[in-house]
Amino acid sequence: MHRFLIAPESIKEDIVYISGEDLKHMLQVLRLKTGNHFLAFDGTGMEYEIELISIEKGCAKGKLIKAYNPGTEPKTEVILFQGLPKSDKMEWVIQKTVELGISKIVPIITQFSVRQKTDRNISGKLQRWNRISKEACKQSGRVLIPEVTSPVEFSKALGMWRDIILDGPKGLAVFCYENEGKKCLKDLFKCYNINDIKTVGIFIGAEGGFSEEEIQLAKQEDITPVGLGKRILRTETAAVAALSIIMHEMGELA
Repeated sequence: MHRFLIAPESIKEDIVYISGEDLKHMLQVLRLKTGNHFLAFDGTGMEYEIELISIEKGCAKGKLIKAYNPGTEPKTEVILFQGLPKSDKMEWVIQKTVELGISKIVPIITQFSVRQKTDRNISGKLQRWNRISKEACKQSGRVLIPEVTSPVEFSKALGMWRDIILDGPKGLAVFCYENEGKKCLKDLFKCYNINDIKTVGIFIGAEGGFSEEEIQLAKQEDITPVGLGKRILRTETAAVAALSIIMHEMGELA
């Protein structure tokens, strides 16, 4: 069945109201008719099966058939601290990591990041990044939409991670560093009971990786750098590879 993202306030008792671009797509592209069923989610963790019961000018109504949790969200929160890459690579990273189950994406400005020129440019990119996150949720069957935050400096990202795990859930930081030849991600998991971990933070550098100064700052936060294998991966590949390994270890990938 076709799947839509709806606003929570569009559901009133057992009636769902559809308007705007979703209505246009539903009628002009998909050509749904009364009696057809479709799926919808509202970003709160629930999915709905809906029957289209009426079509009026500027609005369509659907009857709520059932509401349920499809169980597509990972049990463990995984946050990606992604070094800002060049060009449109960030869009690809967002799309693929959302499909894989990321919970939140924090773009970070590292020593090797290409800095954005204006606040207006960042604002436009941020809107697009979050739109890509929503579309990836629709495609992958997820029911919670990962937020893509405004870019932050590397030192602030470390502070954010410190605040997350301080007196909170047990956290595991995965700091990917291409020059770490002794300890790999697999070794890191041997030091933890995977069932005890509630939050994972993945740190990925931009093109060029992390600087030596940034490595030392991470170590001061008791974060141990790990490698992802014998080959050097592109920044966008590293994010997907690290997340895939973590999801597999946690039983989220078959």
